[in-house]
Amino acid sequence: MNAIRMTAGFLVMACVGVAQAQTIDFTLNAASSATIQTDAVLDTTGTLIGDYDAKSNPEGTLTQPGFFGGSGNNAIGASADLLINAGDTTQPAGGLQVTLSVDSMSGSIAGLTLDLLNGSPLSADLTASLVYDTFHTVAPAMIYPGGIELPIPLGQLGTLRTAMMSQADTAIAVVSAHEIPGVFDVSALVPIELYLEVEVTLMGGEPTVTPIGPIPAVLPFDGQVFFIGEESIELSVSLGPLEDSQEIPIGPIELPAVPLELPTLGSETAGVLLTMTADSLFIDTILDVSIHADGVEQDCEADRNGDGILDFFDVSDFLNDFSALDPTADMNSDTQFDFFDVLLYLASFSAGCP
Repeated sequence: MNAIRMTAGFLVMACVGVAQAQTIDFTLNAASSATIQTDAVLDTTGTLIGDYDAKSNPEGTLTQPGFFGGSGNNAIGASADLLINAGDTTQPAGGLQVTLSVDSMSGSIAGLTLDLLNGSPLSADLTASLVYDTFHTVAPAMIYPGGIELPIPLGQLGTLRTAMMSQADTAIAVVSAHEIPGVFDVSALVPIELYLEVEVTLMGGEPTVTPIGPIPAVLPFDGQVFFIGEESIELSVSLGPLEDSQEIPIGPIELPAVPLELPTLGSETAGVLLTMTADSLFIDTILDVSIHADGVEQDCEADRNGDGILDFFDVSDFLNDFSALDPTADMNSDTQFDFFDVLLYLASFSAGCP
């Protein structure tokens, strides 16, 4: 089995003497990294109302529409944008399959799957801005002119809980000879789908999980293949960057009521409850990935001479090994060289190579 390693991106191996296509399964290792930045704006509409209650909070605030007048405790029309900002460099997990044919200057990439967070959710800053209709309060007395954006100190954190990338279709790679002997340039466009989950916990409420996606995108896959001695080949590749902006319908989702203390001209605050319903999510995503992975070449028992082509010479090599009682010709590993070994080899030959 040929040695395999991946560095500074994707690394692909092959024996230098083998010119035909080889397929390698890769698993990411701890040296991989992903830079992810997500800004999500939850667009909401709703109402705010004073926290007055005749029994439980008789000294509480009452809200009334307009600058003056009115009676009782009234709901005031309001809207709020909740901004969730999460970003960091993570250590992703996952894998992919690379098929490379230096002889035909072609290749392919398939099965790319990345868990960008790898079980470690990203904490996200949660901020909000509130816009409301004109109203005034009683206990304390204060006028709040409408149409003015008011920052809300929620003091809470959201979480980017899931970030998964999955390849949507096989990508054909272009291979070209570099000016340096033994080095080949490799490029492809890899179609992917990105899945996200954002969790928001507002004051006094249960966590609300919002799935986002699939977000379709095409990521550039660019790098070089380095043939190293007779042991391995390295394929150094960067994946990305991806910059994507989308509006995603998610609602209506009713969010838990949020207690707020609105500022006044004095030291007192006006206590209100904000109730919101979310209908859409605006999300901006920036993603850049650098992967290191360890690979295992897919074996093809029928390709006895390792030239990537199944023909008469492979059958001849098997029969010679069978006659010489070579252990590799013991296809069922029963230490016997008999008709069943020949039958198994011919079945493998008919099935072809991956």
